[in-house]
Order: sequence, then C-alpha cells, then structure tokens
Amino acid sequence: MTRTLLSLAAFVLLGAAPAAAQEVRVPFADLDLTSSAGAQAFDARAAEAARAVCAFGPRGLVNDNCVRRVQQEAVRALPAARQDDYARARRGERILAMVAPAWPA
Repeated sequence: MTRTLLSLAAFVLLGAAPAAAQEVRVPFADLDLTSSAGAQAFDARAAEAARAVCAFGPRGLVNDNCVRRVQQEAVRALPAARQDDYARARRGERILAMVAPAWPA
C-alpha cells in the first residue's frame, strides 16, 4: 500500500563508478509529519535506509554525498501535502486548523 510504504529509486554514486539504482522503502504512514518529533523520526528512517544502500566496499564505508541525496529524494517522494507538513515541522512552525461553522449562526 503506497500510504504505508514510500518507494523510491535511489541513485547511488560509488566513487567513479556509474550510478546504480536501488529501491529504498521509508515507512511514514504512522508518523505525524506535522510535528517536530514526526519529522525527526522520518529523517532517522530515511538516513538509516540511505546508509544501507550507500555502503560500499568490503568494510561497508558509507558515501556521505549518497546519503544526503537519498534523504533528499525520500522527502521529494512524499505526497505534496505531507511534504508541506514535513517542511513546516522542520522549520518549527505550528500548524493550526481553522474550523468554521457550515452555516451562519
């Protein structure tokens, strides 16, 4: 289900080697991306997934540029409304809801 798992193609650049595409899944449906804690949890999940696909060599060294690009792609792959919520939460803005009556009082 697309709401439970975010699928994205992460382009991994390993030194001078050509880019290789790998699929990364970052679950976000259980997170409140309107809160700072939810945005931080999403960042942590994206970073963990990125480190898994950006490791190379026998020692599993991690390419930091690759990690940043995968994390950025994970945010871009969020649905537009969730991207807005995430961006506001990262900036520390509070998201307020306006409630208006359906008819004049």
